[in-house]
Amino acid sequence: MALCGVAAVGAVALVLVPATVPETSRGDTALVSVVVNGGRTVELGPTETRTFPVEVTATDRSGIRAVDPIGLWGPNYATLKVGPMTCVPLDATGTVSRCTGEATAAATSRVLFDDQAGTWFVDLRIRAGDGDRYVSKSAGGFSLKRTAQFDEVSGPARASSGEAVQVQARLRRAMWDEHDWVPQPGTPVYLQFRPAGSDTWTTLAAAGTDGEGRVSMQMPARLSGAYQWFAPGDKWTGAAVSAELPVEVDAVPVHPGQ
Repeated sequence: MALCGVAAVGAVALVLVPATVPETSRGDTALVSVVVNGGRTVELGPTETRTFPVEVTATDRSGIRAVDPIGLWGPNYATLKVGPMTCVPLDATGTVSRCTGEATAAATSRVLFDDQAGTWFVDLRIRAGDGDRYVSKSAGGFSLKRTAQFDEVSGPARASSGEAVQVQARLRRAMWDEHDWVPQPGTPVYLQFRPAGSDTWTTLAAAGTDGEGRVSMQMPARLSGAYQWFAPGDKWTGAAVSAELPVEVDAVPVHPGQ
């Protein structure tokens, strides 16, 4: 065992501390895949608690005995626990197994903070029936983001053809530190339109939110349909779509002789 010496100032005694040796993989145990939350981003509101699945598929000639320990880690020393994993063989040979468990993220737990949103990883050890193992600090990645939302969405319900209509909204995102919603300034957003009877949204224009997270835009009314705002989000904040704003556009009357 490797030892390192630490001498106390003003004392003769020498304290011997065992050196830590990182655990490594051994044998033919292999990781097939890691899937967190079904491959979807985990988004968390300011007071929300989310429980989501963690799935590990692995293989070994002797079979998979367990995935233990396992945990999740993210930016700025963030960690989350994963509950006990249950492993089930996927074929008659028993060489490939899928192990599933759950993790819980709570914005009010004082475990998560704003600067810990972003890319997270799975830290695990897979144990085989013959004593082999697979060890990884970053076996798989996923995104844990702060939820975003639009509010104060408004626009006219009726307009004349060609009339300039004003559509506005405010963009906010979850603040895990204070468990509240805060404005999201300087963020690109897009105004979209869907004609009546259509399922397709078309982007009309792009804009940026002001210092209070608000955005406003004027567009000429052409067709009846609906407007909505869309914010694509980023590495730390989820995407947001506003409530739809239906608008009925009156056709310009045609006078006799025209």
